[in-house]
Amino acid sequence: MYRRYTLDEVKRKIVDVLQNAGTGLSGIELADKTGINRMTISKYLDVMNAMGLVKKKKVGAVNVWFLETGIADLEFPVNYTQVQQRLLELALAGEEEQARRLLVSVLNSNVDSVKILTDVILPAANTAGELYSRGRLGKTERAHLSALVGEFIDVVKFNAHPAEPRMNAHVLCVAGTEDRTHVAKSAAVAFRILGWDSRYIGNVEQDIDPFFDIDFQRYLSRAWGNKRGLMVVCIFSSGEGPGKFLTSTARTMRGRLKGELRVAALASTETEEGPDYVAKDLQSMVDWCERQYASVS
Repeated sequence: MYRRYTLDEVKRKIVDVLQNAGTGLSGIELADKTGINRMTISKYLDVMNAMGLVKKKKVGAVNVWFLETGIADLEFPVNYTQVQQRLLELALAGEEEQARRLLVSVLNSNVDSVKILTDVILPAANTAGELYSRGRLGKTERAHLSALVGEFIDVVKFNAHPAEPRMNAHVLCVAGTEDRTHVAKSAAVAFRILGWDSRYIGNVEQDIDPFFDIDFQRYLSRAWGNKRGLMVVCIFSSGEGPGKFLTSTARTMRGRLKGELRVAALASTETEEGPDYVAKDLQSMVDWCERQYASVS
């Protein structure tokens, strides 16, 4: 009787073998080296090909299999710092398709998808910002990399495998300044991966005027007016003015919604007034929201 393998087991075996096979291996050779029967390994090779983990090349009548670009250079289990450095290298070299494929491949390699956001994409964006401040990147190149970071976040959004939906867990992420747009978008994707009902508003810095508080409150009423449970407004702003304005506006909705409202902010200092929680980074904000959800569930 043939042994039943999980996809993770097969992926691990195939990646291990192909990492040391620079010229590639046929399906028969892979079956022999992994100890998995030929029919089973053939089925899983097709699955891994669709996932972007392996690729094949026709040599005569035989399919020869290779690790996809980027995967061959990675360590397993995945080293997030290594992935971050490789992603930035590809982005700076203009190898955009390879960078996207690297992310897709890693996301299909049994990793923590939230860590791809917190430990790979956002640090890569920060490094790009530092390179610009040192004069090593021009304005056009910085703008291009910023657009790429937005695309990378979308790659995670559409390729990660979300957890089961959380009952009565609602979050809204909004950026108050342009420089916090990527982290706000990443937060919305992270909460979605964790099963929250997640909304991303975008950057509202240019929309803030004396009447914006009414508009924002009206939006919250439409989005959450009939819902119950925990409702968290996550505010991302490096500017004191927009952050305080959004915090104050969100807090006035307490008692006007059926659910329990919390306000969290990502700030550079701990002196930010108004929020229920001031986070230093995205991971600490996510952790706090998870604890809040556990306390009210």
